[in-house]
Amino acid sequence: MIGKALAFVSTGLAWIGGLALILMMLHIAADVVARYIFNAPLHGTVEIVSAYYMVAVVFLPLAMIERFNGHIVVELVTQHMPRRIQEVLIGIVALLSALYFSAFTWRTWGDALNKFAVGESALGTVQVTVWPTRFYLPIGCGLITLVLLYKAFRLFAGDTSVLSRRYDEQPHG
Repeated sequence: MIGKALAFVSTGLAWIGGLALILMMLHIAADVVARYIFNAPLHGTVEIVSAYYMVAVVFLPLAMIERFNGHIVVELVTQHMPRRIQEVLIGIVALLSALYFSAFTWRTWGDALNKFAVGESALGTVQVTVWPTRFYLPIGCGLITLVLLYKAFRLFAGDTSVLSRRYDEQPHG
């Protein structure tokens, strides 16, 4: 039940991140066409791309990538250890990572609330309201924290399905 909920939410956020990537490509392409063919660049492109699209692309899919075990792993020493020791080490690393991401979530949530309170905006060629994007960080990091805790709990309970590339808790259809 918890795994399915985490899968559903993390997949949804990854889709939003993917949509942001597509919008970023279209926005930049439109700016290039407007700039070099019509000599009329789209004002605010740099601000919107860097504050909205890039942040969404980086932080919103974090939990889904963790669910798929898609983050970079270096196994020079651990690959020679017994399988169960490897699983316990992965569980410990998941807990330590969850600790880090929970601290990051806490800190960025406070920053997001502060930026919301002052109505943060970026001033470039045009003024762009950016405070909403400050919430992408605590949302993405908060969800990866939950995924890591779930993974550690399942590993310590002896369930190694969370180590497969696509474990059973994904939404179907």
